[in-house]
Amino acid sequence: MDYQNEMEYTIDLRDIMRIIRKRILIILLIPTLAVMVAGGMAFFVMPEVYQANTTLLVWKAPDQNQVALGDINSNRQLVKTYREIARSNTVMKQVIEDLHLDTTPGVLRSTVEVSLRGDTEIIEISVEHLDPRSATVIANAVARSFMDNVTRIMQVDNVVVVDPAVLPGSPIKPQKQLIIAVAGMLGLMSSAFIAFLLEYLDNTIKTPTDVERYLDLPLLGTIPKFKTADLSAAKGD
Repeated sequence: MDYQNEMEYTIDLRDIMRIIRKRILIILLIPTLAVMVAGGMAFFVMPEVYQANTTLLVWKAPDQNQVALGDINSNRQLVKTYREIARSNTVMKQVIEDLHLDTTPGVLRSTVEVSLRGDTEIIEISVEHLDPRSATVIANAVARSFMDNVTRIMQVDNVVVVDPAVLPGSPIKPQKQLIIAVAGMLGLMSSAFIAFLLEYLDNTIKTPTDVERYLDLPLLGTIPKFKTADLSAAKGD
């Protein structure tokens, strides 16, 4: 008889606690293994990545006939153009030549991120590298190359370095605590899912309560379970 098709599951808090007690080994083991594996990967396998940042202010002198507010808005729109120039092949090639790097403009560009600092005319150049000193040197070199090229291309009047890149003190990747926490949560969710799945697939009758719960039949009696030693002692008596 297929008891699983006959039973109706009405899970309450007591059922959940019973399943947890029954599958406690699985529920604890999987998250522990997940945390250990994630911790080992984060601390011993994943490379540490450092980020160096430099900021620049690019300013184009306004026409005397223009309104000051219009000048500010125009400069903020131009910053988007400056961002593309900072990541252009021209800038990347100059950096490679200046630093004698053994790489290509495309590969170097993949390590460089150019963003706007809020709603301002300030550009932030960020460089990620496995070596903190290399990240700092490349960030400052990109800033210098950008200053040379944007002055020539856009005919701007002034490019100022607000903050030069400094040696980063700690890596930004991998975020070890976050990786371990996420692995623990995923492991706990997976173990809970497996525990309840095993309970759902288990259609055997193990206790007197299961008879009443799953078969909806009154319990008239039970046959006690004796150990072999108890049976031998009873026969000897």
